[in-house]
Amino acid sequence: MENSVSNTSMHELEAKKLQLHWLLQITKAINYNLPSATLFEIYQTVLKDHLKVGELVLLVNEGHWHIPVSYGTTSGGFLEDVEIAVATIATFTESAGKDDTWVSKFDTVVPVIHQDKALAYALIDGIDEQVFHSRREIISYIHTITNLIVVAIENKRLAKESIRQAAVQRELELAAQMQSMLFPANLVRHSFLDIAATYIPHQSVGGDYYDFIPLSENEALVCMADVSGKGISAALLMSNFQANLHALVKHSTTDPEQLVIELNRCVNQSAQGEKFITFFIAKINKKEKLIEYINAGHNPPVILVNDQLTILDQGSTGLGMFEQLPFINKGVAAFPEGAMLFCYTDGITEMENRHGHVFGAEMLHELLKNHVNAIDMAQLHERMVYSFNEFREEIAFNDDVTFLSIRITD
Repeated sequence: MENSVSNTSMHELEAKKLQLHWLLQITKAINYNLPSATLFEIYQTVLKDHLKVGELVLLVNEGHWHIPVSYGTTSGGFLEDVEIAVATIATFTESAGKDDTWVSKFDTVVPVIHQDKALAYALIDGIDEQVFHSRREIISYIHTITNLIVVAIENKRLAKESIRQAAVQRELELAAQMQSMLFPANLVRHSFLDIAATYIPHQSVGGDYYDFIPLSENEALVCMADVSGKGISAALLMSNFQANLHALVKHSTTDPEQLVIELNRCVNQSAQGEKFITFFIAKINKKEKLIEYINAGHNPPVILVNDQLTILDQGSTGLGMFEQLPFINKGVAAFPEGAMLFCYTDGITEMENRHGHVFGAEMLHELLKNHVNAIDMAQLHERMVYSFNEFREEIAFNDDVTFLSIRITD
């Protein structure tokens, strides 16, 4: 009898030593920041070779469910309806699977729940109860090491995600600084023009751009653009675009058609077909009371004379869409004293309210007609922003909102 008790005690002692040994090995591996694949290899070694578990499928949730460890079973379909099959199991249970799911093929389910999130499920069958003192002790130990490894991997994933998000935030902040430098510092009243511009960013940085370039006492260029995409790459492309525009205007040409041809070439060189820019540019001539313009795929600006509205939709395709623009139609429109030019990006026409109604171009045109007699362009913009907010109520803008207004004065 004493010998039997002694043998049992020795067996339990060896089992405890084994538990402590592998806990130490797993802890060291985690502290050494070994790859997840190595941790899962250690996990399989412990369960298969030392705990003598006959069948194992480890389901792990790292944003999506996958199976890093599986042996001893020929069954498949373990990733089908994971949430339905096992995600309601919060504590380890035996014969827990529903009869109509693949979980019922295993006699034990060991869950890992961390901060109310299901991180993993160890599906086990064929436990050798001779390894430890009791079956429950084996399952408890499996739960401990499963929890240790899976939570460590989750923490590593969260740390990487935090670093990635911080890098993205830094990129957005840098891009926002770059974008703010593109806009004219001051839109002062020109000798014959009253000008106002409004930019409401949807995120830290967008792809909208506007500019005003005085040429002489009687002429000026005005433009508006929207680059596809967001972030630092879009900001860099738009920065390059602005630099090319100013260089061309200063050293080469002020003709809208020639500018669009050259800018299309520049965008193709910079973007390599990965991005494009919608662009509107107009040359205002007070003496001739005309606007010459090219609309390269942009939302059509409008000219208002009293309540008469002219849509400026002549031009070409977006810049960077084709190596050479397939066609160019220069538009010409009357721009007499008292007339107003209104340019905008699609953040206005695509905004929605809580009923799912879209603002649209027609509503924008009616709004402009109602406020065309504003004292100045600054007052017009105040009224426009008020109307936009009244329409959308508590619903946020779903894109950047940019608009620019110019009225020709005496």
